[in-house]
Amino acid sequence: MPEDALFSEEKLAELHQIANGNMDFLNKIATTYIQQFEAKYPELEAAVELNDYAKVEQIGHLLKGASYSVGLNQTALLFHDLEVAGENAHLDGAYEILALIESHSKRFLTEWNTHFEQFT
Repeated sequence: MPEDALFSEEKLAELHQIANGNMDFLNKIATTYIQQFEAKYPELEAAVELNDYAKVEQIGHLLKGASYSVGLNQTALLFHDLEVAGENAHLDGAYEILALIESHSKRFLTEWNTHFEQFT
């Protein structure tokens, strides 16, 4: 994987093993992540805009866990940064973090599919 790869190779290998090569199962994992991201990310953006620290912390935590579960470790760390920023009521740099997360989300499916297509 390239140096700027979004995914943890170890996590993808683990998911592939759990799925036992079942692409439908892997697609369901990806779809579930995307649905959760699309449902919660606009709320996170709004919370940053409104300086709703508790909500930034809560949604940051939720999406951090979801990101780790699909091997998006870099993205998870960005959500962690937002979670901590909310916890500390200090959102400096939050817009830059949101922009990075958005760029990761645009690459998610392409890189996910590219990775798992090599097994089919």
